[in-house]
Amino acid sequence: MQEYEIPGIVLMENAARGISAIAADMVPAGGTIAIVCGPGNNGGDGFAAARHLANAGRLPRLHLTVPPEKYPAGSDPAVNLEITRAMGIAVRADLELSDAALVLDAVFGTGLQREVRGSFRKVLKAIRDATRPVLAVDLPSGLDADTGEILGVCVRADVTATMVAPKVGFRTAHGPAQVGRVEVVDIGAPAAILARFAGSLPDDGAS
Repeated sequence: MQEYEIPGIVLMENAARGISAIAADMVPAGGTIAIVCGPGNNGGDGFAAARHLANAGRLPRLHLTVPPEKYPAGSDPAVNLEITRAMGIAVRADLELSDAALVLDAVFGTGLQREVRGSFRKVLKAIRDATRPVLAVDLPSGLDADTGEILGVCVRADVTATMVAPKVGFRTAHGPAQVGRVEVVDIGAPAAILARFAGSLPDDGAS
């Protein structure tokens, strides 16, 4: 975004296409996907993925962890939330997840660096305790992307759809036990950026 001026909403759209393709492969047509959305761009990825899943014949529903008005008007997540509403995709505030064929964890991304507290502990525990397959967006919520440490409480994913490249924390500390199978999603990052950091990225054989 800074070097190439690619708008965030373009990257979010690319992320959503990749996430939804992985989710659709995990759930048959007509299957319900509960998408638990956090307050930032990770939640926005979940909103955008819901659109593509609906178009693919799945039954997405959104579980908001903050009130809709907490998403700043005009922000990338707010834009995608409004589109899902216009499409008639269900938007809920509860954490009833046990009836879903798949839970999409779109609560926290790589920006989380402190212990999960308050109501968000309940959110992550609800995902963990739902005993449903979990697809994590970018990384399991509650995992430190750099160290692999658990920040108080952490989702355990069956599959992690991570953007651009695997995170260092996927291979360290608690990371391997939390991420499940890792699928790398191409969001359109220029090849020059990938080449610059290639030496510091873990090579885990992910697709």
